[in-house]
Amino acid sequence: MEILQDKWNEPVTLPELASLTQVHPVTISKHFTRYFACTLGEYRRKLKVNKSLALLRNPHLSLTDVALECGFADQSHFIRIFKEMTGWLPKHFKKL
Repeated sequence: MEILQDKWNEPVTLPELASLTQVHPVTISKHFTRYFACTLGEYRRKLKVNKSLALLRNPHLSLTDVALECGFADQSHFIRIFKEMTGWLPKHFKKL
């Protein structure tokens, strides 16, 4: 968990995570969902969305800026994932 939190904005592959933790990739895959209630990819997207929450409060940052800062491919990818995970559109959250 610490490794994923520390590298939230870096691409971390399953083999890299396995190497860093000295645990076989199959073992990580097999048990990740049990401990985190989601897949590795979903967990990484959750971390990115959580990081975006603070950035959305900044009136000087556009949605594109926030998306890129949080490691999303583009604004539309960010909006789709944000809505999936929070139930809100980022622009509505930004106005709160």
